Amino acid sequence: MHAVNVVGRFNADSILERSWVLPQDVVPPLRAHVKMTEEGWIMYEWPVTAEIAAIVQPWIDETIDAASDAWYIGSEQAPD
Repeated sequence: MHAVNVVGRFNADSILERSWVLPQDVVPPLRAHVKMTEEGWIMYEWPVTAEIAAIVQPWIDETIDAASDAWYIGSEQAPD
């Protein structure tokens, strides 16, 4: 197992509908917006703001609505 940074979209019942794994390229610009480990993994889960959406949108194939409560960013375990 290893950690990956992800953006997730949740429905009105707070159930994850879809998630996208982010490349390491997003780590430097995200550091100003979320708390991260030295290795570049996001600590905790954060709502996607307009500033975060601008950074991650190129890797998400849906338009992020930062004004909604549906979009979050964080890290999770993934199989090797």
